Amino acid sequence: MLFTAFFAALRFGILQNRAQERLIFAARARAGNLWAGFSAFALVSIVGIAAFSPSSAASPEAANTAASRPAANFQFATRIEGEKLPDEIRALLDDTMALGKEQASVKPTTLGQLRRRAVEEADKLNDVLRSEAYYNGRVEPVIEEGKGGRFDLTYRVTLGPRTMIRSFTIIYADNPSDAASLPHDATPLGLKPNRSVRAQRVIDLTRDALTYLENHGHPRPKLDERKVIVDLSTHLADVTLTITAGEPKRFGEIVVSNKNAKDIEGRTSAEYVRSLAKFKPGELYDRRKADATVKALRQTSLFDQVSIDLQDEADDRVAPQLTLAERPHRSIGVGASWSSDEGAGVRGFWEHRNILGGAEKLRLELNIAQTKQDAKAEFMKPHFLRDDQSLLGSFEVAHEDTDAYNEDSMKIGTALSRKLLASLEASAGVSFEIYRTRDSSGNHAYRLFGVPLTVRYDGSNELLDPTEGVRLGAYLTPYGGTSNGSATAFTKFEATGSTYWSFGKRPDLTLALRGRYGLMLAKETLDVPGSVRFYAGGGGSIRGYGYQLVGPLDAAREPLGGRSVVEGSAEARYRVTKTIGVVAFLDAGNAYSTATPKFSQPLQLGAGVGLRYYTPIGPVRADIGVPLNPRPGIDNSFQVYFSLGQAF
Repeated sequence: MLFTAFFAALRFGILQNRAQERLIFAARARAGNLWAGFSAFALVSIVGIAAFSPSSAASPEAANTAASRPAANFQFATRIEGEKLPDEIRALLDDTMALGKEQASVKPTTLGQLRRRAVEEADKLNDVLRSEAYYNGRVEPVIEEGKGGRFDLTYRVTLGPRTMIRSFTIIYADNPSDAASLPHDATPLGLKPNRSVRAQRVIDLTRDALTYLENHGHPRPKLDERKVIVDLSTHLADVTLTITAGEPKRFGEIVVSNKNAKDIEGRTSAEYVRSLAKFKPGELYDRRKADATVKALRQTSLFDQVSIDLQDEADDRVAPQLTLAERPHRSIGVGASWSSDEGAGVRGFWEHRNILGGAEKLRLELNIAQTKQDAKAEFMKPHFLRDDQSLLGSFEVAHEDTDAYNEDSMKIGTALSRKLLASLEASAGVSFEIYRTRDSSGNHAYRLFGVPLTVRYDGSNELLDPTEGVRLGAYLTPYGGTSNGSATAFTKFEATGSTYWSFGKRPDLTLALRGRYGLMLAKETLDVPGSVRFYAGGGGSIRGYGYQLVGPLDAAREPLGGRSVVEGSAEARYRVTKTIGVVAFLDAGNAYSTATPKFSQPLQLGAGVGLRYYTPIGPVRADIGVPLNPRPGIDNSFQVYFSLGQAF
């Protein structure tokens, strides 16, 4: 015959907010063991009392001495002892233990206070053991007088066998119409055999049970009761969840509530908002699809607030109500840069991120620098023909005056860009480009049609200041058209990559590597417009050398540009404070007149140091670079660069 003795009700350390819960722990003992268990309990109580008696803790003289000792001189130390005590359990007990960690104003000042506090804290430590499924374990405080009158408080931990889950039952109190298809135990939720009845595990499985219902047609499941019954004689536990699931529901029509709809800035159309929904009316309710819809709306950068609520309809449907608060759609920005090889430059832009009410973006940009002046207009229409595809359009006019060439150009193009994965994007388009180039060989006119193909992967964590991840890019453009009135055709290919590793908590140290490889399938370099050729050297290339100055040179030691290029960079970025950082770098590379790099030619090496000032919009960069193998009469002794953002 089985007798059941109910111990005091225990709570797990974390309570669900979904429902008021009751955690009941019962201890079962066989009739033959009942008296033995009670005797052991009594024995533990006696031992506990003895541990705090003057004979076990200290002599009467020592107790009297401690009682009369001035509070400021009362000293004690605490520690945890236990055989085969796992590190994670020791850490949990240590985190819970407060004695010895308090401020001086709240520490015990007499032996009597220490005894009382130790008993109270032992109860909390025993709760920790139970939360980790050691229901037969115990923590006993023992106080002994050490050298110099100091008292040592030892929490002696006995774990005992860990209690495992014998059964995990889910009961649906309202018996919904689809109850047969719902989980009735925790196996579909990921529970494996022979798992301990840890508090956090039970809580996690409870959450998973409610989440499963939310993802399978039940928008508002409710936990009515969670009961855990522990059989101490077998070290097994039975867990029972009682849940009100509600009848299954389907999505209704989306209701859009735009707080700024009456304002001039609140122009996003409800049709566009509905087009981003990841579900269709009539589909079985699935919280994952509702959350994905909210995420898609937030990623448009059109809204300061996006939330979704459910409104019950007369039938078996719930109507999702999207509440939106739009942010201003227009923005302007300015920037500046300076380097000793390119001189000063300023740039500014105006952007409208919702110009037609469907997140269409128009950006106008103007750059004015000593070497180049250009004006650009870029247009993007997202969700063009499909959710993961955008239509791009661009127009640019530019004038560039460098040591390599003097050039006027005009470009117009369009492309389709598609997200292949979360961090992987590809695009394909067409372009028409006109160039008038004057270089050391004379004047040249080009009219070219291009088919730009691009694949980009960005797995980094930041745009302007990456500290982790990888970036990769591949760019292929076949060109056809005329060069000085004669037919011409060539293909340009370029691949870039960078990677970042961080160390420390802030992180304090970031190691960054960059590589670049390019080649041009062209008969002659002069078949290619000046700005389309490959160059190396400068603040974004090989620091320490002049802008475009690494590579083929003419008789006057002016750059000609090449048909291939190879570069590599390494940086160590150390963040001294929250706003100040220092950098050491090494760059290497060269440009070549041949269609592929000639690795028999030596690489030009540059090294230097830099300073970073970190701002909310990105780091301000100041670098000084020196050429390690300068060419006599060509390279200066150093170059200085200032700009926004890391070098790569």
